Amino acid sequence: MRVLMVTPPLPHEGRPTTTAFIARQIESLRELGVAVDVVEADGPSRTKYLHATRVVRQRMQRCDLVHAHYGFCGWVARCQRVRPVVVSFLGSDLLYYPARRTKRMAAYRRAETRSNLLLARVVDGVIVKSEEMARIVNGVRPHVIPNGVDLGAFAPRDKEKARRELGWPRAGKRVLFPGNPDRLRKGFPLAQAAVEEASRLLGEPIELFALRGVPHEDVAMVMNACDAMVLTSLAEGSPNVVKEAMACNLPVVSVGVGDVAFLLGGVRRCAVAERDAAAVAEALRDVLADPGRSDGRRALESKGLDAETVARRI
Repeated sequence: MRVLMVTPPLPHEGRPTTTAFIARQIESLRELGVAVDVVEADGPSRTKYLHATRVVRQRMQRCDLVHAHYGFCGWVARCQRVRPVVVSFLGSDLLYYPARRTKRMAAYRRAETRSNLLLARVVDGVIVKSEEMARIVNGVRPHVIPNGVDLGAFAPRDKEKARRELGWPRAGKRVLFPGNPDRLRKGFPLAQAAVEEASRLLGEPIELFALRGVPHEDVAMVMNACDAMVLTSLAEGSPNVVKEAMACNLPVVSVGVGDVAFLLGGVRRCAVAERDAAAVAEALRDVLADPGRSDGRRALESKGLDAETVARRI
């Protein structure tokens, strides 16, 4: 099979992005024998999708189908009618949340969501990351396929050794915040308040480390160097960072967002808390009071969320 993949900008040396999971999916499909050609919607924001549309039209004769990741890329893929189109919605393209505290941006996000619901009706196949997203896409029968994790890249390592390699102090509690604190959707103020309260409950300082600007090849090392991770996002599909933390056996405390309850169900030393600073803090206190790790890796394997299994489903 020959697939033309339309994607947002992918990570490369010197440019860490949030699309590393797409790059891994491409490689896992290639390992199964699928010939994947890639068109990245990259460049100036006003012209990148127009340019990608031209490239898709040039290359579509050499493929059997077009597979787009993210709603805008789906519209690029649908610009032609020669080949069938599959769209993988990622979460933020279907799940409405206030991107900024302005009426203009709120209206933009609502319009984007509505356009992608329309897109779902005019393509040949739809993949979503969670049951929550599937319920939003009315009138079509989507395939619920969360992203898989490369269990070779994300694996448990000794915490003290990981800290030495990162140049971090050996002692002290560190909690990972998996995102850019400046992005409203990630809910950093709640995480910050919860960690401050957990520190008071434990009677010792806790450092909150934000995963911002970290090259993806170093993320596993950072996870192994931390004591826990806290996720407080306002909206998620199936958060890859939770699965990556599970693969490293890093304890996770999360609010109930996306499919986190499914991911963390039955996993030791992990918790899903109410969206409340006190509730998250109490869960963090309980996790950090015991220096052990989780058994998230076992749960990932039992739920079929390794990269190869997911690639076969796709």
